[in-house]
Amino acid sequence: MKRLFVIKLLLLFLAPAPYALAAGINDYDYYKPAWMGKEKIIVVGYRGVPKKTLRALRKAYAKSYQALGTRPIANTYALFWDTKKSNLQKVGRMWCRVEGKKEIRCQEAMSGNYGGFKDPDEAAGGFNGRTLLGLNHGTEGWWKGMAVDDGHLKTVAHEYFHVYQNMMVFYFEKEKRLGVPRKKAKNPPLVGPYWLEEGGADYFAYNVAAKNKWKDHDYKYKMKQALLQARAEIRQGKKKGIKVTLKNYATEAQIDKLRARGFNPHFQYDGGAWAMAYLRYLTGTNKGVFTNYYKDIAELERIWRKKGKINYGWKKSFQKNFGMTVNQFYAKFNRFMKWSTSRQMKILSTPLS
Repeated sequence: MKRLFVIKLLLLFLAPAPYALAAGINDYDYYKPAWMGKEKIIVVGYRGVPKKTLRALRKAYAKSYQALGTRPIANTYALFWDTKKSNLQKVGRMWCRVEGKKEIRCQEAMSGNYGGFKDPDEAAGGFNGRTLLGLNHGTEGWWKGMAVDDGHLKTVAHEYFHVYQNMMVFYFEKEKRLGVPRKKAKNPPLVGPYWLEEGGADYFAYNVAAKNKWKDHDYKYKMKQALLQARAEIRQGKKKGIKVTLKNYATEAQIDKLRARGFNPHFQYDGGAWAMAYLRYLTGTNKGVFTNYYKDIAELERIWRKKGKINYGWKKSFQKNFGMTVNQFYAKFNRFMKWSTSRQMKILSTPLS
């Protein structure tokens, strides 16, 4: 039997559709969803997921939401199931409700045969530009680990941050509405490079875990582990003739090519998290990496689309909020990664400061 847990965040939850359609200009359609300003996280546990685990997940989502202050974040469904015990057809029906019936994998999902539903180590998060809903989902490899240590709670903050990241590229801060490029637009807006998306989520998660004193989550210890892993990957890359840099971990296509060469890339997480920490060090605050960078993407993207340029929003927001182009940052970060470990560790700030 499915158990539904609702976390009250601001006001009452309203169904994901219909949306209030505002005026459409340029190549955008504008929306003010019923949930805006009243967001909730709906944690759904299917057969096989213990009540104790769901309570821990619910608390972790609440802490993750609170860490972002008053940022507008979409109504988000967090679905958790057991690949062997849960009814995967029920999982699929809910998944399709959130992802939208036009989702290419939806028929497969509703039959319970979508491959991701059978993966015991599934963990994912994002925002759907059609349904205007956030989605996190995970299987036992994620939630069973919480019985051993709170490290798996970090995944909650990581995946929830992906909802926030991908929602904010559509959110027009001053207008307080979402703007979604029409179908004729060639590409949807990007959050940024792959290392920023994954490293940003990891950095946020390390901060949330440490701030809330989750077990086994000493901030400096965990960040040092990530640093040592990043440095080790750089050394391993050199042995195989691979340059392990942020620039070479900027797209999923680049990551796939590395895997095709028999390399196991993880620098997008470890190096990416340290890139965020270094940006915080350079700017003196986490506001840039947690809020300001994201809140400017939609406005700047629209400006540059009017000029015929797609996916310039994140580049211009990076330059505006960090005082340099992304290529200039690449050069700085390459030099930073040559510092001694002890010197690198000294740049870390108090979590969420």
